[in-house]
Amino acid sequence: MEDRQTQRDELTRQRDEIGRRIRQLEHRERRETGDDQTDNAHEWENADVRDAELAEAMDELQGIDEALKRIAQGTYGICERCGEPIAEARLEALPAAVLCIACAEG
Repeated sequence: MEDRQTQRDELTRQRDEIGRRIRQLEHRERRETGDDQTDNAHEWENADVRDAELAEAMDELQGIDEALKRIAQGTYGICERCGEPIAEARLEALPAAVLCIACAEG
């Protein structure tokens, strides 16, 4: 079984990476404001894509924060539905997973 400190370190690394991505998206939002009306439709389309990327990154960040809390509480790697251990391979692929494969598919 993988060491929880290693998992905590990986989650923290991912959290930092997502934080950088969020800051880049927010910076891009401030840069993309222009006055030319011909660019408005393009800007709105860009804003929609950026907003979707930002929402996705925020969701990822929340999942990682919750996983870090579960590590601190000693409940990380336990399925929230059935209470059985989540396979290490699943946790490696999806570190913020809260359900085992059987419950996720069911």
